[in-house]
Amino acid sequence: MKKQPAVAATTRTSRVSSRHPLKKKNVHFSSGRQNWKTPPKIIRPTEAVLGVIDLDPCSPIVPNIPARRFFTEEINGLRQPWYGNVFMNPPYKSCIWWIKKILREYRAGRVKEAIILVAARTETKAFHLLRSFPMCFIKGRLKFSGSKNTATFPSVAIYLGPNARKFHQEFKHLGVVMLEWNPEA
Repeated sequence: MKKQPAVAATTRTSRVSSRHPLKKKNVHFSSGRQNWKTPPKIIRPTEAVLGVIDLDPCSPIVPNIPARRFFTEEINGLRQPWYGNVFMNPPYKSCIWWIKKILREYRAGRVKEAIILVAARTETKAFHLLRSFPMCFIKGRLKFSGSKNTATFPSVAIYLGPNARKFHQEFKHLGVVMLEWNPEA
């Protein structure tokens, strides 16, 4: 039997599947947009826990967090010093860098308390860096301010600070709050 030359196969099936509307390269089905405004239902309990919000290091150009100071994409909050009480809703595509930054600032004592809003993607390294902190797995999908639809992913609010009971009290109506796990209990 004569050997056929190697040729890239193009079948009708492969052409159809490459145009299928659900075929995505990103398994998380991202909208492509990275800067989402925090919904009011997250802002209210955040203010109740933190009191004054000193810094929003990942602010959109038109902020919707009542913080004393904002860092926008142009300012690049990753290169700025952080301090006080921080609320952070980082760009989800690069959230690992923002999480590493807030953990450094918190452990150095410059950030006193913080609430972080991220996608509840428990398989990611970013999530595992925060696993020992109190968190609220938010029921349902958030509808971010300025968006027509709900998010395509579940969300989690994570608390850094000494007031875990206050965090539980203020966030429990939003979903399941988990405090630090004690394996000795």
